[in-house]
Amino acid sequence: MGSCVHCRVALHCKRHGTYKLVHRDKITRYLWLNEHVLTHYRPCHLPTRLCIRSTLHLTNETINIWSHLLGFLYFTYCQLDANLRKLPLFGASRIDHYVISSSLLASQMCMLFSALYHTFGCQSTSRRRKFLNLDVFGISAGLLGMYLSGIYTAFYCFQDCLQSYLYFLLALLCIAAYLPSKREKLLKKGSRVGPLHLVYSALVLAGLLPTIHWISMHGGIWGQQVQTWLPNMIVVYALTGGAFFFYVTLIPESLSPGTFDVWGSSHQWWHLLILAAMVIWHRAGMNHLEYHYLHRESCPSLNPITPIVHHNISKPLS
Repeated sequence: MGSCVHCRVALHCKRHGTYKLVHRDKITRYLWLNEHVLTHYRPCHLPTRLCIRSTLHLTNETINIWSHLLGFLYFTYCQLDANLRKLPLFGASRIDHYVISSSLLASQMCMLFSALYHTFGCQSTSRRRKFLNLDVFGISAGLLGMYLSGIYTAFYCFQDCLQSYLYFLLALLCIAAYLPSKREKLLKKGSRVGPLHLVYSALVLAGLLPTIHWISMHGGIWGQQVQTWLPNMIVVYALTGGAFFFYVTLIPESLSPGTFDVWGSSHQWWHLLILAAMVIWHRAGMNHLEYHYLHRESCPSLNPITPIVHHNISKPLS
C-alpha cells in the first residue's frame, strides 16, 4: 500500500479502500454541509464501498449518520417490542397494532433515509439530490407517523372526532407526499428558510388544532388526562423548536467557522433533538394507549373492540 500511487497522490484508492479527508474548497459547493463547516469532508466520487466504510471513520458526517442510524435501530426494536410484548400484554386490538406499527414504520423510514443521505450524499451532485429527495420523503413520513399515533391515542375514546381527524391526516398526507417531488422548486436559493421549510413548519403547527380540541374535551388545562399528557407535548414541541433554531441559525459554527466541523455543529443538534422528540412521542403514545385500557370505564369505545390477546393487568408498563 505504501508504494501505491493512488494511495499517495489521489483522494481515494479503490483498490486499497483508502481515502483522504478534504477541505471544502476541494469539492463542489452543493456538497458542503454549510459555508461554516470547513474541513473533514469526504472526497467526491467516493465508491459505494468506501462510503459505507467511511461510517466507521471520523468525518463531519459521522454524528449525522450514526445519530439516525441508531435511531433506526431503536425504532426497529420498538416495532418488535410493541407488537410482540407491550401491545399483547394489555390486550390491544388489531387496529391498535396496525396504527402503532404504521407510526413506528414511518419513524424507521425517517431515520434510515436520513442516515442513507448523509452516508452516500458525498458521491456527486446528482446522487446527493436523489438521496436528499429520499431524506425529505422520510421527514414527511416521520411527521405523519407522529400525527397518526398522536391523534389516534388522543381521541381514542371519541370515535367521531377520531374519524374526522383521520380525514385531516389524509389531507396532510397528500401535502407531505407532494413535497419531495417539488423540493427543488420550493427551496429558496441563498436562504436557510424557503417555502419548503415554511410548509413543514405549518404542518407541525397544524398539530396545535387537535391539541387544543383534545384539551377542551378533557376538562380544560386542569383536567387529569391533560395534566398527565400535555407536558409530553410541550417537551416535543420545545425540542422540535430547538432543532429548527439550530437548523436556521447555523449556531454554533456560524459564530466560529471551522471549530465545530466534527463535533457540535448545528446539523448534529438538529438530528439529536429530532430523534429525542420522536422517542419521547412514541413512548408517550404507548403509555397513553395503555392508559385507556387501564381505565376502560371512562372509555366506552373500548367495549366493542376485540383484542388479539387478553391479559389481566395490575399495573401499567414501565
